[in-house]
Amino acid sequence: MEMRAGEEEIEIGEDMTPSVIPLSYALHDAFLHSHCSSCFSLLPGTNFTRHHHAPTLLYCSSICSSSHFSPADLHLLHSLPSSDLRAALRLLYHYTPSSSTNRICGLLTNREKLMADEEISARVRDGAKAIEAARRIEMDENEKNEDALLEAALCLVLTNAVEVQDHEGRSLGIAVYGPNFSWINHSCSPNACYRFIISPPDNVLPFRDDSRLRILPAGTKSDNGVHKNIEFPKGCSGSGPRVIVRSIKRIKKGEEVTVAYTDLLQPKEIRRSELWAKYRFICCCTRCIASPPSYVDHILQEISASNMATSSLSSELSFYRDEATRKLTDYVEEVTAEYLAVGDSESCCKKLENMLITGLLDELLEVREGKSQLNFRLHPLHHLALNTYTVLASAYKIRASDVFALHSEVGGLSWEALSMSRISAAYSLFLAASTYHLFCFESSLLASVANFWTSAGESLLALAKSSAWDSLGKCGFPVLNLSSLAEHKCSKCSLLESFEVNLSFGQDQTRKADLDSVTNSNDVDFKNWANKSASGTEDLGYIDQWRMDIFQLGVHCLLYGGFLAGICYGPHSHWTNHIRSALNYEGK
Repeated sequence: MEMRAGEEEIEIGEDMTPSVIPLSYALHDAFLHSHCSSCFSLLPGTNFTRHHHAPTLLYCSSICSSSHFSPADLHLLHSLPSSDLRAALRLLYHYTPSSSTNRICGLLTNREKLMADEEISARVRDGAKAIEAARRIEMDENEKNEDALLEAALCLVLTNAVEVQDHEGRSLGIAVYGPNFSWINHSCSPNACYRFIISPPDNVLPFRDDSRLRILPAGTKSDNGVHKNIEFPKGCSGSGPRVIVRSIKRIKKGEEVTVAYTDLLQPKEIRRSELWAKYRFICCCTRCIASPPSYVDHILQEISASNMATSSLSSELSFYRDEATRKLTDYVEEVTAEYLAVGDSESCCKKLENMLITGLLDELLEVREGKSQLNFRLHPLHHLALNTYTVLASAYKIRASDVFALHSEVGGLSWEALSMSRISAAYSLFLAASTYHLFCFESSLLASVANFWTSAGESLLALAKSSAWDSLGKCGFPVLNLSSLAEHKCSKCSLLESFEVNLSFGQDQTRKADLDSVTNSNDVDFKNWANKSASGTEDLGYIDQWRMDIFQLGVHCLLYGGFLAGICYGPHSHWTNHIRSALNYEGK
């Protein structure tokens, strides 16, 4: 199945569906004590500290609790905690499937393909048994659970469920949506993305009148651009996190609508491997079949080598590069896992930065006798390098917090803490610039670029407003106030106006021309700002100006991220509201 645009062209940055209610959903176990199990919103007065007592189902309101689930759900939660199993149980609870195990609620179960894999089939069978035991609590004695249908329901969840993320990128849980969403196929160069609405039922924002279904299954006809809805399941009684599909490219009438099922900042082989492992298909989109590979896919896996024997064959070098990539990946994952488990951020930074600088050490690479040893280094835009910068930005942020806390206790200066914060912000800014470079060649990376620019802006603003500056006691820098963005309006660019237009008028004012204008503007000189802000001078006579430069750079980054986020997620999304909050925006 596939979904296509109707009898009208869809411009960039427009909603293509109304809010779609899930058929089934389940909160991840880690968030059961901090988020509502129905709408996924944060519970009042809770935090993200992991609880060690028995899991339970909590709700933010009587509306959410009344629209929720059965004793079987709680039984399954205690017997075998798994969001996949609970989502499959809830799907069966709300919908009575036919005898077919190929499709349920119009969605492909993929059961035959998944059960052909020995490891997956064992997992599915065990899960089906747990679901059967939970369902028996509410079933009559004469009712029977058919193993094939239970397995099909779980396979459907494994195939169709999407991770529901909040504005900070945390995966709160999973949700399965009907054909209006699930029939949208994957592409590694998609023309659409989607956003979630995570809000208590009484706080859901009203939707625009033009938030209508503008896409339809291939072969379905429409009248006057308004599609005749096929009779699909209506969702779980109006509860659960909703989803809206939105265009990130201009889509011609009748053109297929596609979204990404996997991380687009990974090279082709990894994307294909992940898609096959979960969905059992090999992607043959234009990006994947390009020959030679696209610039983005080439650079995401580029590794430089030195001290190679001139007689080496290209096939051998390819083998060594593959081996080096595996070793480097294992090393980064090992260091990251150790950091998450032990919390030694300083050791993590040293190991990862040494890897980026020196590459794969000669003694770590096995080569044939008589061959010169090879030293491999990641390209700065290699997908593994991008992941490493993300870890380093986080680790340096933790180090800054730890150092500042220590200095506050002993009454010392916090220059070291500021230095750690500056390095963290620098990595965030480098990530934004790196992904922006790739975005110039692959516009479907829009959502990733928006996220990285936003993160960079937040890091820079946090650095500029840090109380660690005050402990220096020499610069006399005033407390920064963002009560009105107009006070910080830049005369050299139109970012503030563009962001305000998105907030005031919404999607109708967001067009590709606006994106090209802002993205390609030479007036937005991020490089000049970055060079001034990252100079690192410790001459306190320049600290005031340095701090203001960092602050203004942060505002620019956040505004640019907000402009791009407005295209991806719309002017009323959680993400856009988050950016407004970070800027302390009060409007006019």
